[in-house]
Parts: sequence; C-alpha cells; structure tokens
Amino acid sequence: MSTINKHGSRARELRDEVFEFLSKKKVLAALTILPPMLLFTFVNLVPIVGVIGASFFSINAFSNEWQWIGVANFETLLSSDSFYDALSRSVVYAGGSVVIQVVFGTTLALLLNRSFKFVNIARTFAILPYLIPNAVIGFMALWMLNSQWGIVNQLAVQIGLIQGYVSFFGSQESAMLAAILTSSWKDSIFVTVMVLARLQAIPESFYEAAKMSGATAYQRFRDITLPNLKGVFFIVLLLRAVWMFNTFDYIWVLTQGGPRGATTTAPIYAYNVAFGTSRLGIAAAVSTVLFIVLLVAAVLYFRIFEPSAEVRAE
Repeated sequence: MSTINKHGSRARELRDEVFEFLSKKKVLAALTILPPMLLFTFVNLVPIVGVIGASFFSINAFSNEWQWIGVANFETLLSSDSFYDALSRSVVYAGGSVVIQVVFGTTLALLLNRSFKFVNIARTFAILPYLIPNAVIGFMALWMLNSQWGIVNQLAVQIGLIQGYVSFFGSQESAMLAAILTSSWKDSIFVTVMVLARLQAIPESFYEAAKMSGATAYQRFRDITLPNLKGVFFIVLLLRAVWMFNTFDYIWVLTQGGPRGATTTAPIYAYNVAFGTSRLGIAAAVSTVLFIVLLVAAVLYFRIFEPSAEVRAE
C-alpha cells in the first residue's frame, strides 16, 4: 500500500513540475508561436527559396538534371516583349479589379450597415458568394455570358441593349473587362466584410452629435464615416492588389489567357512557359521577378502612404 502511495505522490509531483514548466511565459510563448511559424516556413518560405534558387538553373521538365547558368534566365526574360505585355495585363487586371471591388464592396457595406427588417438575413446572403470556389464562379460566368444561350445575352437582346449576341470571352476587346467583372462579383465581398466590420465599430454617438449640430447626411459621411474607413481602405487596397495581381484560377477557367493573348497575365505567362515549353528555369525566373515586383511595391506603399499611422490615429 505504501508503494502505491509513493508512486502516486511521485506522479503528482511530476505533474506539478510539468505544469509549472509549461506555465512559464517563455515556454508558453514558444509553444504558441512555434507551430504556426514552422507551418509558415514549410508552406511559404521553403517554396519561395526553392523557386528563387531554381531561377539560376536551366531546368527541363523531362530531365532530372539542373544546369547552372547564373542570371541567363533573367536576361532572356527581361529581353522578352511578351513578358512585359503579360506584366502590363496583370497591372490592368489588378487595377481594374481593385477599383470595382472597393467601390462595389464599400457601397454594399454601407447599405448593410443600415437598420432595416431582416438585416441579418440580408448580410448572410450578401456574404454567401464569397464561399463559392473561384473555379465554380468561372464556369458559372462562362454559361451566363455564353454568346449563344447565355442568359446575359438573351436579356440584353430582349430589352434592346445590344442588337446581336456578343462573345464576351471570345473577343479581344471585351475579354479582359469580362474577366475583371467576373472576379469582382465575388471578391468584392471581402471588401464588404472588412468595411462593414469597421462601420460597426464607429460609435453611434458620433452621428447623433453631428445631427444635433445640423450636419447633413453627406457631411456626416465625409467627416465621420470616411476618416474612420481610411485604415481599412489602406489594408484592403494592398491585399486585393497583391491577390488580384497573382490571380490564376479565374482567368484560366474563363479564357486560358486568350483570345490571342488578350488575358495572358503574368501568372498565366509563367504557367505557359513552364508547362507549354517545359522551361522550368525561366518559369521560376518569372515567379522570382513577380515576387520582387510585389515586394518592392509593398515596401513603397508602406513608405509613401504609411497605413500604420492611419490605423494608430483611429
């Protein structure tokens, strides 16, 4: 019996020592931070370093031999007009998408911030499109904008907006705009969620005081709402610009970079180089250049606009 008590006492002492060790701030901080840092390292940092390293080699998809060629891939890439064309299309696609998403998303957030019957149901239905996978959105757009039986063409012809059916994704003039509108329909909800969350945090007393001072609805929006949304806008603009610049799935499902390269953005260009010509080294160089471009743009964005100062001011 005494042996059992001795073992039980030792077990409790060991448990207390473990709890005391785990309760230390440094240990608790390490256990909290280390797992996500390891996950981030293996999911993000290791592939980034691997791609940057691969950009200095000549790599063929059908050979397991890597030949060191230094910066030759970058020289080939930076002397290619098609790369600059793809880069400019990425800027157009990202810029157009961000403008539409910010305008539409903010407008929807302002509407959902109002008090009316079934407002919670309206907010739920407004957020639902963001749960749909991008590929599904793309296939839905292909059917809806089809030049022969698409509902958009049918309605437009019936109400007299157009005289004949339009091939939205098959025309060089309209393909980019159609791709921007398709992606913006879903991704605007991200802006809506961010802006609506900030609107909900603005004290109602601000608006009540402004009303008592005789401020009009426009003045309340200009002097209260907009200043409080500045920090959110800075964050949203950066995140949406980076994500849309790197978008691949929407454009691949909709046009695969066509027609005649009208929607061949930089990610599509990298994919075509890698799997169309099997030049994985140059494709890695494309990805490295895009990474550097986005990194420099982000640094300049933070240095010029100082979004952290706007957030602190709130």
